[in-house]
Amino acid sequence: MMNKAFKKTTFSLMSIMLAASVLFGCQSNNVTEEQQNDATTGATTANVVAGTYTGTAAGFGGDVVATVEVDDEGTILSIDVDASGETPTIGGAAAPKLAASIVEHQSLAVDTISGATGTSNSVLTAVEDALGQAGFDVELMKNRKVTKTGVDEEVTVELVVVGAGGSGTAAALAAAEAGTDVLIIEMTNSVGGNSMLASGMFAVESTLQKEEGLNLTVDEAVSQLLEFNQYLSNGPLTRAIVEKSASTVDWLESYGMEFYLPSTTTQAAHEDNLYKWKAYHKFVDSQAGFENFYTHLEEMGAEVRTNTSLNEILQAEDGTVTGITATKEDGGILTVNADAVIIATGGYGANTEKVYENLHTDLVYSLGVANFGEGIDAAIEAGGIPWDSSTALLHAAQLANSSTGAQGHSEDLLTQVLMAPLLWVDASGTRIGNEDAIYDTVFWSNVAYSAGGRYYIIVDEATLEDFSNGANIKLSDAGPGYTAGTGDFVAMADAAVEAGSAFKGSTLEELAASTGMKVEELEETVARYNTMVQNKKDTDYGKSADSLVYEVSEGNYYAFEARAVYLGTVGGVKVNEKLEVIDLDYNAIPGLYVVGSSAGGYYSNGSYPPYEGLACGFAYTSGRIAGENAAQYIQNK
Repeated sequence: MMNKAFKKTTFSLMSIMLAASVLFGCQSNNVTEEQQNDATTGATTANVVAGTYTGTAAGFGGDVVATVEVDDEGTILSIDVDASGETPTIGGAAAPKLAASIVEHQSLAVDTISGATGTSNSVLTAVEDALGQAGFDVELMKNRKVTKTGVDEEVTVELVVVGAGGSGTAAALAAAEAGTDVLIIEMTNSVGGNSMLASGMFAVESTLQKEEGLNLTVDEAVSQLLEFNQYLSNGPLTRAIVEKSASTVDWLESYGMEFYLPSTTTQAAHEDNLYKWKAYHKFVDSQAGFENFYTHLEEMGAEVRTNTSLNEILQAEDGTVTGITATKEDGGILTVNADAVIIATGGYGANTEKVYENLHTDLVYSLGVANFGEGIDAAIEAGGIPWDSSTALLHAAQLANSSTGAQGHSEDLLTQVLMAPLLWVDASGTRIGNEDAIYDTVFWSNVAYSAGGRYYIIVDEATLEDFSNGANIKLSDAGPGYTAGTGDFVAMADAAVEAGSAFKGSTLEELAASTGMKVEELEETVARYNTMVQNKKDTDYGKSADSLVYEVSEGNYYAFEARAVYLGTVGGVKVNEKLEVIDLDYNAIPGLYVVGSSAGGYYSNGSYPPYEGLACGFAYTSGRIAGENAAQYIQNK
């Protein structure tokens, strides 16, 4: 069903012409004299020199490289894109598709690929770089009009599911197995979403747990989750999700997803609480599982349309949902008449403006899936109540300007400094909390979030020299983990300073000046911390004696900038235990369901519970519950 890798694809002019009528409608690829002599700018392509040119732009997980072949008439003959660092099924798949569009339309004014805006922009920048080298007037290419010839379309089904991630896929499976006629639309070019990038899901009282003799109970799990959320989360919804979690694991297995329980946890802070890590049902191969899901959906008659973006939810005068409208890849409007709608579009993690507006902090989004919150907005417009919308799925941190992959991973040995419970300070030079939070991804990023999402790791040269010989402190495996090995950490730190991701001073005063910290604040913080290290007792935040190893007392001094990472947002509109959207009077909006990260009530504003696999468990289980209830609602109409 889905390609397993999208790493490097070459598009010839001939192949693109053959695909044009399918992808974008028929349009000539030849640059006419009228195009060459733009009346507005007076720009021409007369200076183009035939040849092959390479352009580069920063991408999500490394450089995106575009190799562009042009002729001396100013025609782009082919574009070869290497986007191997991007998420394969999202940005990796979008890159060659966008390259095809550029060649077809001979323009840089083509639409970005839905759900992969970041990668799309990187491809456009890299191609622009190459075209500039070839002698093109880049501004002309960026403003050359692209005409879409999409045809409007109207279809009728019983249920339309908006979003093909874990929650939407589970909803579709549950409804289809009940005999419901299902249409799934997905804004990106592939199914899976964030869930396919996840490692596993939370469940309690499962078959796997019972086989290991584990006595984890639904009652205790519900109690712990509600208590962590200070009882601000929805009790009936929480219980409904946890009660159905175990059977959902078995149910997903019946459709081709394989699971196993971890034998250890990478998060040392979780070791004493089995609910935090032994409820984590890990996927053997999430992508293979999704392929199996969609094989079954196809067999059950469900239809999937990708590159199709939700516009609005349609309602009758009494508020009953009657379908949706969406924009197709070709620009045409798709009207779907349906008895029920399930919104499964995720949060709004890729909408950086909205994230900052709601969270008021400087975070790093580390997933390649572009969730912009359009489903949440549409559900609110239909009468839903915004709920838990200021909750981010915070997940560890990363060194600023590090070479990162999908989860903030870095191949740099300096990750050992990142993953050690050293001294953390905020932008003013004040210590921000108990650095033992490093052993729990949520608590770690929460501490960073409290400092505005950005903090500094303060060390002296003597500490770095000790790391060169093997750190004398317990490093965390949580989150990005660290690169093992020894090396010259002082030299690496100096290179980081040169690159602008770290700062250096021969004195604390110089270090404060280079970072913009307050000198007195930093000096007082360091002096107080050194005393606690000497006494092996943290009188501020209760850090363990084992973590009080390194003083900050010998120049040179270094400050490594780190940023809190988030995997997206959770919470959107208020739902009941059936995943029906409810209004201010707690009445369900007939025919409207919201699931996964678009649904509010399972969390509480501001903090994500540190139970491994919780978000993915909620996605699959909430989707299943909504699919079952939507099917029942349709049958009873």
